[in-house]
Amino acid sequence: MILNIQSKLASITALLIIVTLGLIHTTTVLGGDQSLFVVIAQLLDSGKILYKDLFDYKQPGIFLFYFLAGKTIGWSDISIHLFELGYWLIFSFLLILVLKKYSLFHNQYFNGLTPLFIIGVYYCNANSFHLTQLEALISFPLFLIVWLLDRAYKVESRLFITYLAIGGLIGIVLLCKLVFAPIIFSFLIIHLIFVLRKNGVANLFSNKILPLILGCAIPVSFFLLYIFNHRIEHLVWDIFFKIPTSVVNLDDQVDPERLFSSLRWFGRRMLVFLVLAVIGFFLIFKKKESHLFILILVWGIMGFLVILMQKTSWWSYHLQLLYVPIGFFSVIGLDFILYHVLQRVKLNSTVLKGCLVAVILLFVFNKQIDSIKRGIISKNYTNLYTYDYAKDDAANLLAALNKEDTIFVCGNPRMYVLASRLPELSVNGWILEYYLDYQWEEFYDQFVNKPPTYLFIKNDYDDLIESKHIKLWEFMMSEYTEFDSVENGKWYKRISSLDKQN
Repeated sequence: MILNIQSKLASITALLIIVTLGLIHTTTVLGGDQSLFVVIAQLLDSGKILYKDLFDYKQPGIFLFYFLAGKTIGWSDISIHLFELGYWLIFSFLLILVLKKYSLFHNQYFNGLTPLFIIGVYYCNANSFHLTQLEALISFPLFLIVWLLDRAYKVESRLFITYLAIGGLIGIVLLCKLVFAPIIFSFLIIHLIFVLRKNGVANLFSNKILPLILGCAIPVSFFLLYIFNHRIEHLVWDIFFKIPTSVVNLDDQVDPERLFSSLRWFGRRMLVFLVLAVIGFFLIFKKKESHLFILILVWGIMGFLVILMQKTSWWSYHLQLLYVPIGFFSVIGLDFILYHVLQRVKLNSTVLKGCLVAVILLFVFNKQIDSIKRGIISKNYTNLYTYDYAKDDAANLLAALNKEDTIFVCGNPRMYVLASRLPELSVNGWILEYYLDYQWEEFYDQFVNKPPTYLFIKNDYDDLIESKHIKLWEFMMSEYTEFDSVENGKWYKRISSLDKQN
């Protein structure tokens, strides 16, 4: 009875903390990537065609997430973050319910505390450029795949339905980001080895492989219908396969210092959890859930390799892909330590035991607590969650902008959000450094044929545009005059025909 009360109390506490952390972050201004996702989702909502009306390298999953957030709650920064909080609460409930079915911990209240080690850590570590990024959001469907694979390995009933659901989730993950395919492939290989050792090849195709294929085909088929209906096959082929291969080979965009900086950031924030995860890793060999443990271990290993594969990126938010495996093993490690500490201390009072556990948890989460404190009470306004890093850059433009005016931003798409304008060119000015030669030609053609009223060029992009396409740069400088010089770049206004005559 006492153990059951402790477990429920731990679950409620964990959920309340996650709600609190999520609400604190609702006022966080959307980062550049997230602002772009909002812009693309709004374009979709207005009837525009994905990729055709605004180009981006990413697969459609993340845009659908933002589209659903905008349509259900709203398009504001707060609305997007509230939708994400709801998403994480559903994941937290599922984690608690699923882990109760396993005997993973000496102290059963860790079933309820586990979401803190994953979602709580995510919220504490995240800044405006980390929140609502795909590498974190994908944890939910990846965990569902791991759990359902483990269930299919242990339970013989309803296998067709289970594998159908797994296949559907795999399709969703791949439509979020194709680069996650090695993680999925590793899951399936490990699972297949376990299944063959247990049951042989009996009903392998009819009960497992066939429903997997059918399940995966369901979300993919919807996307293919969209592609063929809008006749964007060539665009999707380029975006999914041709362009990523070329971008990865852009040696001038490979920045080892960015990787080291991201690893240092992650290492500082996650050092205690990494140490606990190493302890947890060595403990899994003493437990019976080898299938589940190996799948989660493979998630961590292959996830890190997937991050390294993206050598022209290496942004710190990519490491959020590792929160589930690190959090999972760190809980097991901490449970082991606490179990032996409590045995040695031999406290008779439940209250004293609870206090000791709370003190140890405070030590483990010390970095995360400090991070939240700095975000809330820092005297440096640039660190506050509510600070809008782009507002000053757009202030004078917003005062001068007329209803009929259009803008194009070679830089942060946050400007579109602040100006309540959607781009009218399909060129993505947020990722110009990754553009290939033929994309620069398309940029030139589009810009010359439909020049916007106002043009923003962020610092360093002026040199980039001039070096990549001199004709485009010359056209910009001949057709536009400087309107405003701001911290992160310059605004230009198109010269009217009357001004040219004068």
